[in-house]
Amino acid sequence: MVIAYMVEAIHLFKKMKQNGLKPTTVTYTILLRGLYRDGRMKTAQRFLNEMQTFGASPDEVTYTTILDGLCKNGKIEEAVELFEFVEGAGVSVNNYRYSILIHGLCQVGPLEDARKLFNEIPNKGFVPDVVTYTTMINGLCRNQMLLEAEKLIMEMEDKGCLPNVRTYNSIIQAFLIAKETNKALHFLRKMREKEFVPNDSVTSFLMYTLSADELKEIVVSL
Repeated sequence: MVIAYMVEAIHLFKKMKQNGLKPTTVTYTILLRGLYRDGRMKTAQRFLNEMQTFGASPDEVTYTTILDGLCKNGKIEEAVELFEFVEGAGVSVNNYRYSILIHGLCQVGPLEDARKLFNEIPNKGFVPDVVTYTTMINGLCRNQMLLEAEKLIMEMEDKGCLPNVRTYNSIIQAFLIAKETNKALHFLRKMREKEFVPNDSVTSFLMYTLSADELKEIVVSL
C-alpha cells in the first residue's frame, strides 16, 4: 500500500511539472523522504540530480532527509561523506544530524566511529541533548557495552540532561538480556520515579526473566 502511494506521488509530481508548476525545494524534499523510506535509492538519486539541475538548492531539511535516508538504507560511507560535505560547506550542523549519523554507525558501521563522532560534538560548540545521548547509549547497549552505557547515563544526568523513557527502556532491556537483574531493576525504579512507563518489550522481558515472587516484590516497591 505504501509503495502504491509512492507511485501516485511520483505521478502527481510529474503532472505538476507538465502543468507548468516549478517544484520547490520543499516539494523535492518531501518526495525524497518518501523514496528513501521505501528504499528506492536510485529513484531518489535521480530526483536529487534533477532538483539540482533545475536550480532548487537543497536546504538544511533536505540534507537531513538525505542523511537519514542513506543511514536507514545502510549507505553509511555515503552518509559520512555527505555529513562532512555539509559541515565543510558551512551548513549548520545540529544535534539531530549528529544523532542520525551516530545511529547509522551503531547499526552498520564500526561502533568506534560512532563513539568518536559523539565525543567530538562538544568540540563543535554543541552540547549533546537527550536524543543524542540516548542514541549513543542504545548503540552501546546493542554492542553489550553496558558499563560504558551506564557511565554515559550518569554523565548526562550530571550535565543536567535528564534521561527520557527511551533511554531507560534501552538500558533496562540490555541489562535484562545480560541477566544483570539488579542493575535492570535499579534503572526501572529510577524510571518509575519519573512516572515513565516501560514499553511492551521491557515488560515482556521482566515477566520472562523474573519469578512471580520477584514481580510481586517489584510491584510493591514501585
